[in-house]
Amino acid sequence: MQCSFLTIFIFITTVTVGVAEFSEQYQGSSSRLTRHLLEKHNKCSPPDGRVDISHNIELVHIIGINELNQNMQVLVYIVQQWTDASLSWKVEEFRGIKHTWLPEHSIWIPDIIVFNTLEHKMLLEAVRSPIKVSYTGEVTYAYPAIYTVLCQIGIATFPFDDQVCKIRFASWAYDEDKILLNASHKPLLKNYSPNEEWALQDVDMARKEYEHEETVVSEIIYYIKVARKPFYYLISLVVPSYIICVLSIAGLFARFSTKHERQERFTLGVTAILSMAVLSLVVTEKVPHSSENVPLLIVYMHFIIVMVTIATILTSTVMRVHAKGFRTHFLSPPNWIRKVLLIARKHANFFQQHGKVYMDIHTTAEQWGEVSRRMDYLLASVFIIIISTPTLYLFYMCFQMDHATAERVLLENAKRRDQLYY
Repeated sequence: MQCSFLTIFIFITTVTVGVAEFSEQYQGSSSRLTRHLLEKHNKCSPPDGRVDISHNIELVHIIGINELNQNMQVLVYIVQQWTDASLSWKVEEFRGIKHTWLPEHSIWIPDIIVFNTLEHKMLLEAVRSPIKVSYTGEVTYAYPAIYTVLCQIGIATFPFDDQVCKIRFASWAYDEDKILLNASHKPLLKNYSPNEEWALQDVDMARKEYEHEETVVSEIIYYIKVARKPFYYLISLVVPSYIICVLSIAGLFARFSTKHERQERFTLGVTAILSMAVLSLVVTEKVPHSSENVPLLIVYMHFIIVMVTIATILTSTVMRVHAKGFRTHFLSPPNWIRKVLLIARKHANFFQQHGKVYMDIHTTAEQWGEVSRRMDYLLASVFIIIISTPTLYLFYMCFQMDHATAERVLLENAKRRDQLYY
């Protein structure tokens, strides 16, 4: 019995030691490496000497541009790389492990921020975000983020405007002698998702110096150029305004009656002006309230309001001309008016009916009525041509700006370029 118990004890001991050796040999290298790195690394101390940080971003999506508040919100992937000698190890001592991952809060991370940000959302705050570390001490810190940055909006050519927004990355506390930022390439666009309102035109970057609290820091500026897609604004604002204006012009110079009771024309003109003034308020609520520039769309809407106003005023002239035929002293229209309006002089006409001869005389009232009718046709045609010209030009500009094709070409070229960095 004693021999049996001894045999069982030796067997259990052997198996336990073997499992421990196996676990240490095949599963414990990563744990040993993590303990080794955290013991010799001080997360409160930056690496010795100057730290060269490779800083690159990938533009994923332009969430939106708020013209009124003058800011842009973007989703980006950020990749920062630097070398920290205290996080290096010998590969042969840890069974050939060349890479490991450490918690974000356990190692030193440079304080790189966006200087022109209004709001910053870290999308991995609720997730254990590991940082990749190489055996040479190279640290790769990658994370997605949503930034809302200041962006000066130019409104002079709205809705055919282009905007250039900047994202400015720099260290808050370390000067350029301690931290030097470098970007190896332009922002990547491999996973870019187009925006419905804005077409991406170009992305670029530049490295500069920025003086902050008497400290010169290294700064990287990423430029994002976008162009507005204007077709929506033309359909929703220009077309209704044009239709209201044309109907108003047609109504102002329509032949309501052969009498001089035409005061309803003024009511129609005022109603049309108020309708277009309401539409112009939609544009003013969309763009910044600037006194330096007036948006092109506002200029257009004010132009057609002025045209309707002038047309409404001119209806009084047509009414006065029409009323001349009903005065007590009957005077025919002057010859120069007939020539300008291409009205032929009519004489008395004789015709026979029921065996009797009658004389049809073109009265003075009829003559002035013809003049006023020709004036209605002429003024209506002139005003419709005047308001149609800028409207057609706006649509011409819209169709000339093929933003979708330009964006597609940019993304195709960028993806071919980005293959060099993946």
